Amino acid sequence: MSTRRGVPMAHPLRPSPWPTGAPIPTRRHFLHSALATAAAALGVIATAGAAVKAGARPKTVTLGDLTGAQVILPDTYDGKVAILHFWASWCPACLREIEALESLVGEYRARGVAPVSINVGETKATVTEALRYRKVTYPVLLDTDSATARLYGVRVVPMTFVLDRTGAIGVRVLGEIDRHGLRRILAGML
Repeated sequence: MSTRRGVPMAHPLRPSPWPTGAPIPTRRHFLHSALATAAAALGVIATAGAAVKAGARPKTVTLGDLTGAQVILPDTYDGKVAILHFWASWCPACLREIEALESLVGEYRARGVAPVSINVGETKATVTEALRYRKVTYPVLLDTDSATARLYGVRVVPMTFVLDRTGAIGVRVLGEIDRHGLRRILAGML
């Protein structure tokens, strides 16, 4: 296996896990992801007292998307099953989850499912660069000051909340979830 700046590169005969032309994550990206995953697995990350609880409706917040439009959460998605995915550009698991959400958009949109990815603590330029080589057809919101993440009790990314049709928290997932796990959750909520 060859390396680039100490980061293992894909085998020349195997397809790369990153889209063509996408920058290869650095060691720092892998370290952040590994530390977050390890902390979550060990239960070191505590949820803040102000975090929303299952069955509760979160406070209303307004976030901007990548086009500058304002989106009001959770009100914009009343009557739909909303998937709120908190993520960061340096997190490989987060980017895989964005791809999993995108793979389900066409299948579930007509059934009233609305995925939303909320970037935590990064600038619009950073988010745009991270998504440049990815197809994302659902809203990506910016939580540049991390206030919404704190409101939801997000201490590690990825973290996903599935809101029921009334806007109440139905499911909270700490860590990465793939498309099969999302399908199982949605089957119980639709």
